Formats: sequence, C-alpha cells, structure tokens
Amino acid sequence: MKIIITVLLVSVCVLGFFLVRNEVRLNFSTMQGKTVKISRGDLTIPINATGEIGAASRHEIKSEASGEVIEISSSPGEMVGKGQLLIRLKKDEEQRSVDRAKADVMRTQAGLEQAKVRLERLKTVGIVRAEQRIEQIKAQLAVAEFQKDKTEDLPEGMASADSLLQTRSRVIEIEANLKIARADLSDAHIQVDLSGNDVVLAEAAHDQAQTMLGDANERLAETDIYSPVDGMLVQLNTQIGEVIQSGVTTFTAGTVLAVIADVSRMYVRTDVDEADIGAVRDLSPEWAKPGTTRPDPDEIPIESGTPVEVTVESFRDEKFTGVIERIHPEPNSRASSVVTYQVDILLTSDNAQKLLVGMQADVEFTAESVYDTLLVPHDGIRQNDFGDLGVYVPVKSEGDSDKEDRKFIKCRFGLDNGIYAQVIEGELSEGQEVYTVLPARSDDKSDDS
Repeated sequence: MKIIITVLLVSVCVLGFFLVRNEVRLNFSTMQGKTVKISRGDLTIPINATGEIGAASRHEIKSEASGEVIEISSSPGEMVGKGQLLIRLKKDEEQRSVDRAKADVMRTQAGLEQAKVRLERLKTVGIVRAEQRIEQIKAQLAVAEFQKDKTEDLPEGMASADSLLQTRSRVIEIEANLKIARADLSDAHIQVDLSGNDVVLAEAAHDQAQTMLGDANERLAETDIYSPVDGMLVQLNTQIGEVIQSGVTTFTAGTVLAVIADVSRMYVRTDVDEADIGAVRDLSPEWAKPGTTRPDPDEIPIESGTPVEVTVESFRDEKFTGVIERIHPEPNSRASSVVTYQVDILLTSDNAQKLLVGMQADVEFTAESVYDTLLVPHDGIRQNDFGDLGVYVPVKSEGDSDKEDRKFIKCRFGLDNGIYAQVIEGELSEGQEVYTVLPARSDDKSDDS
C-alpha cells in the first residue's frame, strides 16, 4: 500500500512540474509576442465550387429485341467504335415474331383483295343492273300508259269495262315495279359505299400488318446490338445467358444494357452559388455566356477562356486546368433556399485523360488577382482605440534601448484571402516585421495612432 501511495505522489509531482513549466513557457511566449515579416508577392481571391467529372455525352444502350444474350464482345473500360458489335442475342424469338407478322401481311392482303373485288362487282354489276332494270320498267310503263290512254279515248261503248280495268291496273303495277327498281338502285349505291368502307378498313389492316412486319424485322436486326458512337464502354449491365425483355413490350421502356461515353472531351459540371455566378460570368468568354451562340465543340477557342483549376482526391498532388464552356441560365437547385447554377468546364490539360467519369472534383475560379504587391499576414491586422485598421510593429522602448515596444501603423487594405491581405496604403516596407500575436504590456499607455 505504501508503495502505491509513493508512486501516486511521485506521479502527481511530475505532472505538476510539467504543467508549471508549460505555463511558464506559455506566459513567456505571450509576453514576448510573435512577429512575421511583410513580404511582396501575388494574391488571388478564388471562387470555389465542387462538381463531378463527366464525359461530353453519355449514351444508354437498350434493346428493342427480346432474347438470350449469347455474345458480349467488349468489356467496361474498352474503347469502341461507332457501329462496333457490343452484344448479340439469340434470334429465335424475334424470328418467330417476323414469321407471324409475315402471315398477318398475307392474310390482310387477301382480305384487301376480296374487299376490292366486292366493291368493283357492286359498281359494275349491281348498280348497272339496277339502272338497266329501271330503264326496262320505264319502257314498259310507257307502253302501258299508251294502251290505257288509247282505250280511254275510244268512243263510249267501244271499250269494255274489263279492258279499261286491265289497262289501268297494268299502269299501276308497272309504276310500283319502277319504285321498287329505284329503291334497289339506292340500295346498290349504299352497298357500294359500305364496300368502299370495307376496302378502307382492309387497307388500314394491311398497312398495320406491314408496319408490324417492319417492326418485327427491326427487332430481329436489334438482336445484334451495335455502338451508336465512338467512345468508351463505361457500363455493362448484362451477362451471357441472361434473357433480355424488349423495351417495346414492357412498361419500363427496357433495361439499360450498356452505357457508352464520349470521352474525347471531359468536363467538370459544377454548381456555383448565385452569390458567385456574377463573378464567374465575368470570367467567362463571350461564347460561354447565356444568350450567345456557342461554337462547334471541335472549334472552341480555348485560348480565349480564363483558366480554371481543378483538383480531384485521386490525384491530389496534380492540377488539372480547363475553361468555362457553358453557364446554364436556369437554376439547377433550390434546395433549402440555396440557388445554384450549373457551369460546364471543359478540361484542357493534357493530364485530363487520367480522370474517370463520376469523380468528385474541387473547382477554383480565379476571380480577382494582384501581382507584386505588399502582403501582410491576415492575423497581423488590428484595430486601434479609434477604430482604425492597421498593424502593430515592434519599436525600441523609450529610455531603454534593450526593451521592445509596439507601434500602430494605420493602413488601408485591398484583397484579402484570409491568409494574406494586400497593403494599399500605409508606411510599411518589405521585410518589416509586424505582430501577429501582441506582446503583453505592463502599463496602460494608449497605442500610437
């Protein structure tokens, strides 16, 4: 027990010794203060933003055909050319669809021909016969009326009652037949109209069948899936043996089988706060601003743009550069009342080929810069008792040349990046020391102003 107490007492003593020593050192450092020399150099005030590395374009590959995947010719990360085979599906199912569509075309073709024959027959036989029948009855009616008139014109007593009744009845009968013939002609015209509609419907059915056959042939051709552009295969979402459902026959518009990215031009797509978008716009070349005509991507005058610095976590020690290619006019985000605008930065440095799509990037726009100017540490800027901004510099104390005092020098500052500030006015010179930590003072004497 005595040993434990002894160890504890020794530990407390040692700890107390170090605490006292550190406090003495701290107090001594505080009394002495800390100075830094004024330097001359360049100062830049950047606008910072974050974004994502993206390709010039991104193409999702879907299949309009159904079938089992039997061949995959490329792997993610490989460059592919426009028209190069990517994926091949088994053709059996789509071939059956083509065969069914061909049968429908033949069936609707036969139906169309039959409808046309019926229409032509009604025109050349039904209507003509009805018209000829009317002409025949008209001739019969003329003869019957003539005989009736002749019989009625005979002297009284010359024509019997039976003769008059027969001739009059004959006229009435023929007139009735004429009405029936005219009704038959109207019905023949109606049948022609209806048959004409049947032809139109048959033509529509035939056209639809031909369209379906064309679609079936296209889906059969889609069993061989080719790259639509030159680029890099960045995603492959299928494997050999998987059965693909056609995007035509599903509500989800089909599965994305692969993604091709045009990596010939790489971009950083970043969101810039509305407070900074004005300054970024001023940095942009004219053709990148909203409301102007953009040049062809292959003819962009890169040298006319202000360089933008880009860094990524994967290559933290490397700098990538680009130029502002487009400022989008519509806000990209309004979440939490924060308005941002998308800015597309075309990467122009040779090392941009190292970057991969989807990498997170830090972007720095150079908004304001000054060159070869006096720079004072931001921590050295102070305010005197009168509210003036300036710095404190060490001076020899009056009456004691070995003791240092401090003097306030009023200054006017310009750009400030939080580390250094530009000195615009003030009696300061390069190499002069200024306090960043003021020394303790034993008197209450006011600072010089």
